[in-house]
Amino acid sequence: MTFKTWIAATAGALAITLGGSAAAAFPDQPIRFVVGFPPGGSTDIVARVLAEGLSRELGQSVVVENKAGAGGTIGASTVAHAKPDGYTIFLGTVATNVINPLLRKELNFDPIKGFTMIGEVGFYTNLVLVNADSKYRDLGALIADAKQRQLSYSSPGAGTSPHMTGEYFKILTGSNMQHIPFSGSGPALTALMGSHVDLGFDNLPAALSLVQSGKVRALAITSTTRIKELPDVPTAEELGVKNMSVDAWVSVMGPAGIPADRLSVLSSALLKTLAMPDIVRKLEDKAITIKATRPEELQDYIESETRKWRGVIETAGIKPE
Repeated sequence: MTFKTWIAATAGALAITLGGSAAAAFPDQPIRFVVGFPPGGSTDIVARVLAEGLSRELGQSVVVENKAGAGGTIGASTVAHAKPDGYTIFLGTVATNVINPLLRKELNFDPIKGFTMIGEVGFYTNLVLVNADSKYRDLGALIADAKQRQLSYSSPGAGTSPHMTGEYFKILTGSNMQHIPFSGSGPALTALMGSHVDLGFDNLPAALSLVQSGKVRALAITSTTRIKELPDVPTAEELGVKNMSVDAWVSVMGPAGIPADRLSVLSSALLKTLAMPDIVRKLEDKAITIKATRPEELQDYIESETRKWRGVIETAGIKPE
């Protein structure tokens, strides 16, 4: 072997070694965890709990970054166009990756093909809420009034799961209600407490403490069974609203094209995070039901959710904007 050949061979071996070390070292810098909604809402609450566990598991800081607006699609777009190196991830929801894409004529990203699915986190129910001083003491009285005159209802924003829950509720009950969207759960719940709307629909994690403290009153939940956090609050189905079953899910994803080895690291870290006792406790304390899945399972689930909500939107007569 000549000196020149030896140099070339050594350089090649060194490149392979360094390449393998670099791959094995992932992640070697902080990870950006984008949330498409403002601080304090259900999605933000989940993301911050997950970031704690993921940071511990990955050995790098996972930093939550709120990019609110347009029903979460600004955050989704940011991630869909980010470099697919595994250092930018997103907390996707039924709003960001199913409902809003169905409601908007033009998006600069594909809600499924534009992402690398990492795994589902879990889901939580929604609530039918009124002001603590509201005259509506039960769901039946509210529905009866909503059939006689138009009521106004708040949600954390157009295209969110509470918005769609409200529209689904209108279809099933024949109620006359006007949607008043806000920029997140905080403003929506503030409006409800201030009696600026007749009722509200919101995610359980965002509204739970207000219900427990008596600042707002929950007339019903939209899951199929009662929940331990609010055992005295009946389901809408119990109260005669048949087929009123709506849950809001959250999942972790990144830009399309994340290398398989890095995806494996992220997926494994998420599964391990969702098995950490303290993380499980913190999520369950926020009324989140954990449903840890692998990337391929999440892909199939989002496709099925798209079919479901397309039907609801068409029935409600909501036209894409």
